[in-house]
Amino acid sequence: VGSVLSQTVQDFEAIVVDGNSDDRGPAIVRGMGDPRVRVVQQRGRGVSRARNQGIAMSRADLIAFLDADDEWLPHHLKTLLRLRERYPRAGACATAYHVHTAGGRTFPADIRGLPPPPWEGLIPNYFETAAMGDGPLITSAVAIPKEKLAEFRGFRTDAWWGEDTDLWGRIALQYPIAFTWRAGAVYHAENADSAV
Repeated sequence: VGSVLSQTVQDFEAIVVDGNSDDRGPAIVRGMGDPRVRVVQQRGRGVSRARNQGIAMSRADLIAFLDADDEWLPHHLKTLLRLRERYPRAGACATAYHVHTAGGRTFPADIRGLPPPPWEGLIPNYFETAAMGDGPLITSAVAIPKEKLAEFRGFRTDAWWGEDTDLWGRIALQYPIAFTWRAGAVYHAENADSAV
């Protein structure tokens, strides 16, 4: 939440969905006292239901996601908004991202199949790019128009793994995906079961 509040763009709403957390996280967030940040209790179970609940409660027309163990760099929202303005037909906008390992190393994700940095634009072949190296889209580095999330009915709730990759693929089948090499998020792989 701290990395959200530190954005260069300050016009946002942040919805924190508490999935029965066993730490003090929700109390800490409530104690921040920022009216832009709402903590809500999760209805149902699982990450897809939590994300879908946040989407349904949002008043914004562009939804960006941030998993609890990841972080945004200060320019992330500004970059996503610029991509949305530049590529209004895109079904999703994404930034490159860094990976932070359990050993304390941080390095750029190994995204392949795109023109070299500092390129940004519509991904020429999303599925080919997604099949090489690290995926070009991860949850904490993507924003999707709310109308597209409604069209695709959000994240599948019957999947226990890969629900995010499933949504990116369904969107990419019908819409272009905008991407920039300007990294906007840090994926904390040390907290995940496996690497990106």
